[in-house]
Amino acid sequence: MAKRWFVGGAASRLGSSARDALLGGVMGAALLAGCGGGGGSGSNATVPSPSTPPVTSEGLTLLKTDGTQWVNASGKQVLLKGTNLGNWLVQEFWMMGQGGNGVTDQCTLEAKLTERFGYDEKERLIKLFRDSWMTTRDWDQLQAFGFNIVRLPILWSVIEDEKKPKTLRADAWKYLDWSIAEAKKRGIYVILDLHGAPGGQTPNDHTGCAGQNKYWTDAQAQERTKWLWQQIATRYKDEPVVAAYDPLNEPWGSTAEAMVARVEELYKTIRAIDDKHIVLLPSHYGSIDGYGNPTAKGFTNVAFEIHPYPGLFGDRPGDSPYAIHRDWLRCGSAGTAGVCAYNKQVSDLKIPLLVGEFQPWQGAGLDLGGQIGRATYDTYASYGWASTSWAYKLVSPAGGSGKGTWGMVTNAVNSNFDTGVGLVAKASTWDCAGWDSGFSNACTVKAATIKVGGTGSKTYYFVIKSGASGGSNPDVSFDKISITNTATNAEVITNGGFGSANGWTALTISGKLNLDFNYSAAGKNPTGSEGTVLRVTRPDGITGEINGGIYQAITLEGGQTYALNGVFKDNGSANTWAEMYLLDKEPAQGKDVIDMNGKVDFNVATVAEIETLFKSYATQAYEVHSGLAQWMVSATAPEVFQLPARPANLKLAEGGDGNGLSWDASSDAKVTGYSVYRATGASGNYSKLAEKVTTNKYTDNTAVSGTTYFYVVTSLTAANESYYSDATSTTIQSVPVPATLQAEAFAAMSGVQLESCSDTGGGQDVGYFDPDDYIEFKINVATAGNFTIDYRLASANGSTGFEVWIDGAKAVDVMAVPNTGGWQTWATQTSTPFAMAAGNHTLRLKSIGKEWNLNWLKVNAQ
Repeated sequence: MAKRWFVGGAASRLGSSARDALLGGVMGAALLAGCGGGGGSGSNATVPSPSTPPVTSEGLTLLKTDGTQWVNASGKQVLLKGTNLGNWLVQEFWMMGQGGNGVTDQCTLEAKLTERFGYDEKERLIKLFRDSWMTTRDWDQLQAFGFNIVRLPILWSVIEDEKKPKTLRADAWKYLDWSIAEAKKRGIYVILDLHGAPGGQTPNDHTGCAGQNKYWTDAQAQERTKWLWQQIATRYKDEPVVAAYDPLNEPWGSTAEAMVARVEELYKTIRAIDDKHIVLLPSHYGSIDGYGNPTAKGFTNVAFEIHPYPGLFGDRPGDSPYAIHRDWLRCGSAGTAGVCAYNKQVSDLKIPLLVGEFQPWQGAGLDLGGQIGRATYDTYASYGWASTSWAYKLVSPAGGSGKGTWGMVTNAVNSNFDTGVGLVAKASTWDCAGWDSGFSNACTVKAATIKVGGTGSKTYYFVIKSGASGGSNPDVSFDKISITNTATNAEVITNGGFGSANGWTALTISGKLNLDFNYSAAGKNPTGSEGTVLRVTRPDGITGEINGGIYQAITLEGGQTYALNGVFKDNGSANTWAEMYLLDKEPAQGKDVIDMNGKVDFNVATVAEIETLFKSYATQAYEVHSGLAQWMVSATAPEVFQLPARPANLKLAEGGDGNGLSWDASSDAKVTGYSVYRATGASGNYSKLAEKVTTNKYTDNTAVSGTTYFYVVTSLTAANESYYSDATSTTIQSVPVPATLQAEAFAAMSGVQLESCSDTGGGQDVGYFDPDDYIEFKINVATAGNFTIDYRLASANGSTGFEVWIDGAKAVDVMAVPNTGGWQTWATQTSTPFAMAAGNHTLRLKSIGKEWNLNWLKVNAQ
């Protein structure tokens, strides 16, 4: 599955070409013939959307590459649009709403079933699951979406006998042959994707076994993988329905150099048997730079593959799905980023591209999500790229599409699902980094009314759980925790406003958390909090995953309903979760708290219960994403991302009655008004001041005298919003030093980006530095003297760093950045002393290297 590469964060450290491709841009029904259409002025031209061509009289023929195009045997371009058949031949438990109590992936499931029922029964149950997850109705639904390709993720043990290495299973080809046959009936190509190689090519669960990553150091695993591809190539070398071979899914458990070496080895292994099929070259966290020019190496019939997930996993905290996918597909306001950067790279190399995984509709709302989904497919097709989204189907105990799940299809709403127990509220940095909300508006799971069945008093345990993955720091605050009887308004929570640990029991699951029940400093309290709050962070010196929280016993009455309330906030965490549970059993120290509501516990479930679950996947009622069902096959492409031109000539006049703004009125008849945004720094964290302004003038009467403000304006149509105009600002105020300057508070910059920061204090840091990029600050020195600067720095690779310039003169300091151990592993370094005269100065950090982050700098007087 996905949840792996994202647009931003670690993916930015891959060299300028890959980094540029991550910076964003959008194009939808107004398709780009090249990058120019994504320019800052926007494009109103409507170009017909490339549709999926019907199967011709020649049927499905072997595909090949021709420059940047995928073509059939006749040399005619084929525009390939489809999806991934995730959670079928390699399970990912989050996609089927299961998992817990130690059974969390395919390996642990098969081990538990074997332990409890024996190997043969395990084999029968896994077969039952696979026979049920995908049936002919699913292939019919794929056809109904208008698709002509699917990517088929495969676990190595589907083909190889797990007890006899380099030996085919008796049923090795059952599911692949059946997939090819069903696809062929419907004019659909199939990509064979080795999603989980022997030993695991990453430590992630989507390889079948979490925590392995042995492929890179296990020579036998590498040889078995080569053997697997020899078998696959021998079996399908003449099969026209097979569009391409995907030798290793997301092989990111080692370096880019190691990935290229292994993939090129597998290419040669395949080519020794099959010189007909396209072989895919996977990216390394989005970068294809490591391959150089494959054609110059003598490689033929190859295509690159990327897995972009813009906006997911915390790289665009607070931004709307519209803005995120606009920036990715429309190429950013400069028209050179996002998909345009990749288009330039593959066009220069004359090699096609597969966007093998992407997820544009999740959480966007059904209609808008459908429009964004269609616009994404159409944009990729406009470049001739093949595309397969992640994923076709996702099911859950509760069912329903909500605002859009990761699946194009999900199970229908389960009216018998009890929302009163189990996981009752949740947010995470993967879903909505930077959240600040009440439990009722939590981005992942919203608190619902608690309904208690039966009669009499019942003891439950209310749990607050938080933590972070190894190498990441949580910083989450909670307050005003309340569970009240909706009839009597009686409160059942003790000390929900904190100030002390009274009423609460600490829960340690793994590692150790710092639980501050009496936190009151400004800036980290959730909106709506009062007084002290609970703040959860990582203690100094504690490494690895940390997970835990607090809980208390409460008494609820059968037949009554209760309201759960509370507020919580992410203060710049990374890879962090915040979850609230209502359980009927007391949590145990050292054991994870898991929502088993509606799930099967494979540790204790009977064979009959497991059979019932697995069989249900074949018969359960489906709920198809209505927006995708409409827009994927609509003869008319949606208007989303047909952007109006951004306003020009924005001017500002500071005055005693406010800051007056004016700009050129739009001549576009579709423009119905304007929105005005304001920020207090040049970093561009703009807040909307006004929308649907019908004239080309606006006065900001809320401005505080003596404060620096930056303003931008956008044009609005019925369906779209332009990019920001060029910014204008009030007089930039110099910061008196000595002082600590937050990196994101720069007065000017070139080339950098902001990202969520997990350092102490949270907030944001500045990264994505390439040579000659810079950030600039305006400072004021009251008394001339000698100064030093402390820099708060992080880098996963080390860098030659940056120079420090004062007023454009000779550099006063040069600072190399060491490998600190990670992009969010922070260290402080200090400059050599230098002199500054009294007065205002411009302080510039000019990058001479790349791949370093800055959280803050502290100017010290000596």
